[in-house]
Amino acid sequence: MSDPVAGAPRDAALVAFVDAIEGALRARRGAEHVLSPRDFALARSWYEAGLPLAAVLVAIDLAFEADPRTSGLAVLRRRVEELAAAGPRPPGPARESERLALPELGERLAQLRERLLELPGRVSGHVVVDVEELAALVAVSQRPNWDYLRTRLRHVDEAVATVAVDALAPEEAEALRDEAARAAERHRGRIDEHSLEEAIARLVRQRARERLRLPRVSFD
Repeated sequence: MSDPVAGAPRDAALVAFVDAIEGALRARRGAEHVLSPRDFALARSWYEAGLPLAAVLVAIDLAFEADPRTSGLAVLRRRVEELAAAGPRPPGPARESERLALPELGERLAQLRERLLELPGRVSGHVVVDVEELAALVAVSQRPNWDYLRTRLRHVDEAVATVAVDALAPEEAEALRDEAARAAERHRGRIDEHSLEEAIARLVRQRARERLRLPRVSFD
C-alpha cells in the first residue's frame, strides 16, 4: 500500500488498516487492487474516527454478496458507517449541525415511537417510555444540554437495536445471523475473534433495524 498523498506520514497502524481493506477488495475481485486517492482518504477518515476494521471488512463482504459489481468504497460508506455506529463510540463535542437539528430530532423520535408501538409491547415497552421522555424534552428545549442528550440518544439506539432482534421471528433472526456469519467467515484467522464476533453482532442488529424500519435517532 502506498499513500496517495505525497509526503504524508506513514502511520504503521493506518498502513495495516488500509492494507486489510485492499486485501478484502483484492480477494473479492480476483485482481490486484490499490485504493484510489478518494478511497484512501475515505479509509483514512474511518481509521481516524476509530471505526473497527472488522466492521469495515464485514460490510465490504456483505456489499459484494449483494452486488458483485460493487466498485469503490464510496458506495459502501453508509453501510460501513452505520455498522460501526451500532457499537459504542467515544463521546465528543456537539457539532453545530446538532444544535440546529431539534425539529428533525423531534420528527425522528416521533417516527421511532410509532414504529415501536407496532412491535409486541413486552419487547418494546420500556424503550417507548424512554423515547417519549426524550421527545418531551426536545419539544420544550431551545438550548438543550447536548452532551446529556447525545448520551441519552445513544442509549435509546442501543436499546432499540436489541429490541429489533428480539422482535423478529426466531427463523428471521437466525437467517440474519447466518448472513452475518457468512460475511465475516473469510476474515477468521486474520482479525481477532472478539472483534469479528462483535462485528457480526452489530451487523445482525443493524439488519434487524432495517427489516423493522426502526430509524436511528442519535447523531453519531
